Amino acid sequence: MQPSTGRIVLTLGPTIRRGEILGLCERLAALPGPVRVVVCVTLACPDLLTVEALARICLTARRHDCEVTVEGADERLVELLVITGLAGVVPLDDLGRQ
Repeated sequence: MQPSTGRIVLTLGPTIRRGEILGLCERLAALPGPVRVVVCVTLACPDLLTVEALARICLTARRHDCEVTVEGADERLVELLVITGLAGVVPLDDLGRQ
């Protein structure tokens, strides 16, 4: 995570492991005050673990009154979010909705 004037950029990729998700959420929860969180997805082949990570990050951010946006979602990730019923929970930027 990199703070930048009330904005945190969190990058998922090039790989993600289940054990990393808790640490990302804990770091996000420890931030002082509400911030805007931008999650950049740079995974070559997103899967259900990616969906889990995004859902947990979004939940943690919302619990701490942070705004979340996900950038870089490819067609496969969008499809996985739709299939799992999380398309309305994980806010994608316009590029992710192509």
